[in-house]
Amino acid sequence: MADMISSHPEANFTVVINPASGPGPNALPDANYTREIPKLASYDNVRLLGYVPTTWAKRNISAVRRDIETYAAWPTNSSNPKLAVRGIFFDETPQEYDADALSYLQGLTSFVKGLSGLGPDNYIVHNPGAVPDSRYMSSADSTVVFEAAYDTFNERDGTKQFDVLPKSDRGRGQLCIVIHSVPDAVEGSNLRDLVKKLRKTADEIFITHLSTDYYANFGGKWGEFVDWMAK
Repeated sequence: MADMISSHPEANFTVVINPASGPGPNALPDANYTREIPKLASYDNVRLLGYVPTTWAKRNISAVRRDIETYAAWPTNSSNPKLAVRGIFFDETPQEYDADALSYLQGLTSFVKGLSGLGPDNYIVHNPGAVPDSRYMSSADSTVVFEAAYDTFNERDGTKQFDVLPKSDRGRGQLCIVIHSVPDAVEGSNLRDLVKKLRKTADEIFITHLSTDYYANFGGKWGEFVDWMAK
């Protein structure tokens, strides 16, 4: 991945750090993470985010805050300012509106924004996996409005599914799209056209042809995808 990042300085990469469905039980992650995170953090075109599940805003809020605090303390605990994330990727955030869920997420936003160990960005991503109620959108800097297989994307009318978002919440910089299980035939000009279509909607895009372990590995067309994103 480092080679891809360094060879595409014009592309911005958001990397979600997930040692153990969160930061793990210890003050620092294992040696693989303590070695590689500072390397990634050294690139100007990389934003590192710490993974934190919310279980659809039902997870114990104290446990969520502990995870966030663990990430924020990495630079201090390691005595290495490069062993750091610049925000939080909240997974499993709700889609349907619920007043308690909104209060839950708003509280976490205030908590993240106030922690110096997550700066200077203190960036927040919500991942409901689909278009959420628009009232949640202002609690995040970016929202994953689609996370599913390529066939599901097409079954939901492609980018037309995002038309339900109010125009105020439809800025490219506010939206992220994740598509996995893309058929091998979607390559070359077909992959280019898919990337161009998605970029009209979202600033952050992840496409992979893998159908299993797609967040732990890179597919054979990963390089081609990055090439199109960099254009």
